[in-house]
Amino acid sequence: MRNAAIYFSGRVARYGSYVWDVSSDLEWRSGEGVTTHTQGWLQPPGTPAVGRAFLAAFHATGDRLYLEAATETAEALRATQLESGGWWALLEFDPASRLSWCYRDNRAERPPCDEIQGNKERNATILDDNMSQSALAFLMLVDATLEGTHEGVREAIVYGLRAFTEMQHPNGAWPVRSDRRVPDALTMSAWRARMPHTWSREYVEPEGEVYILNDNLQRDVIRLFVLAYRLYGEPEYLAAARRGGEFLLRAQMPGAQAGWAQTYNADLEPVWGRKFEPPSIASEETAGAVDALLDLYALTGERRYLEGTQSAAAWLRSAQLPNADWARFYELGSGAPLYFDAEYNLSYSAQGAPDHYSFKGEFDIARVLERLEDIGDDDMDTRKTPDVRSGTQKAEIEAILASADREGRWVEDGKISSATFVDNLGRLARFVAQARGRSIPNQTKLLPLP
Repeated sequence: MRNAAIYFSGRVARYGSYVWDVSSDLEWRSGEGVTTHTQGWLQPPGTPAVGRAFLAAFHATGDRLYLEAATETAEALRATQLESGGWWALLEFDPASRLSWCYRDNRAERPPCDEIQGNKERNATILDDNMSQSALAFLMLVDATLEGTHEGVREAIVYGLRAFTEMQHPNGAWPVRSDRRVPDALTMSAWRARMPHTWSREYVEPEGEVYILNDNLQRDVIRLFVLAYRLYGEPEYLAAARRGGEFLLRAQMPGAQAGWAQTYNADLEPVWGRKFEPPSIASEETAGAVDALLDLYALTGERRYLEGTQSAAAWLRSAQLPNADWARFYELGSGAPLYFDAEYNLSYSAQGAPDHYSFKGEFDIARVLERLEDIGDDDMDTRKTPDVRSGTQKAEIEAILASADREGRWVEDGKISSATFVDNLGRLARFVAQARGRSIPNQTKLLPLP
């Protein structure tokens, strides 16, 4: 663990940040695209996820080497927090290039944000793919570990949570990006989701106000505020989480298809998202909405958050495919699984579907259904969830150790993967914590331990 952490934090890191993959000679770096040697990447398994693994190792061992590495990662995130309160996917540390970003940390060196030219993302907080949520959650985990002694980290948390609260629509939803939050004149036009009278089977670009559950965006922001309330007890954090829950309760579709869509218009009707995201009932986002409502129930004990979860679970069970997977999308009305062919025409067959998107999968649905079944048990309360996973096998640990080279690296196909590092260091930390009778605090699902 020490060898791996020393190498990763000393050689792979850039200014405390990380990307997804690095070549074994450290010359090539990549997140969703190729990055430079002065850039990090936000989306897990990037910077916040790596920092979370360091924190787990610290709690398992008490060795401050890991805490110092995690703190460096927190300082990297603090240095790249935008004036809008969150983060863009790319984290820039080159002094000259930073002048084109509206970082809070460089206000004195750059022009005012609205005068910066040539970078349309310069101040865009992004909530897609658990990006800004995971970054802020990681800062909160560091703050809890440091018991509030790092003033810069605590200040960034307070600033970010305030900004996330201000981003929230009156109906409780959050935008996918802070700069795509449209006027709220229509946000209360529909109190409950409804089926559209008609919908086009050909792609129609969404216009005006849209509300997006894609990639469980709303679930993850609710979880962020649940974590904030658990750690700090501020009523406004609970209120923001409750508003998010109200939106999910309203956005559940009526009737036999009692799930949730990926994208809604201002009247809470399912609409097209991207050209491969049709108006439909979405299995993964339905499970995510149920999970978020169960989180709110666990926090408040209010059974109103269970409203609709049983009917959603019944729909999910009925929609399961014969091979035990789920389709990502189900047709409005008929309930038939929906796919696309190679030309992005809607199809009822998964044969030949583009491979850049998961049109079928497990989507963690079975776990959510099991959680709902256990609703009367103590483990519904996330505060009572055991910190240490039982049954970690020695063979698993021995395989992790055997696959590391002399420098403590896990090299796969000529690349060093942050995903592999996070998974392996997390598993080793679990094993050591279990052996030593130590606890790894696991307050959030935004950065789950393996």
